[in-house]
Amino acid sequence: MRMVVISLTILLVLMAIWTWVHFTSIDPMTEYYREELNRLGDLVDEGDWDNVELHMIHYYKEWQGTRELWIYFVNQDDIDNIDASMGKLKSFVRNQNKVMAQAELEHLKVLFDIIKENECVTLDNIF
Repeated sequence: MRMVVISLTILLVLMAIWTWVHFTSIDPMTEYYREELNRLGDLVDEGDWDNVELHMIHYYKEWQGTRELWIYFVNQDDIDNIDASMGKLKSFVRNQNKVMAQAELEHLKVLFDIIKENECVTLDNIF
């Protein structure tokens, strides 16, 4: 009986940590990145490439900080997909390719939605 109590206690502690990370980091940061991607999309629509590039530099620096924390909690494949997509987006912005930049912005939104959904505290994710 003692082992069951210890196991349940450890499980509850891990779930509490998971919930804390989700609500203090993953949920707010995915919302932040979605808002930033929407702003970038508006700038791309306007064709304001100088501002898009400045926002991309800031956005990329923010992502590097978030990446350092998420690397311990989020599936590495999801992080790699975001890194690859950001690299493509930077290239499209540098070449001022409006259509491809918009497509990559939408792809990034989907990638952040996937992370939010996968890391959400639900019964499907627990069992």
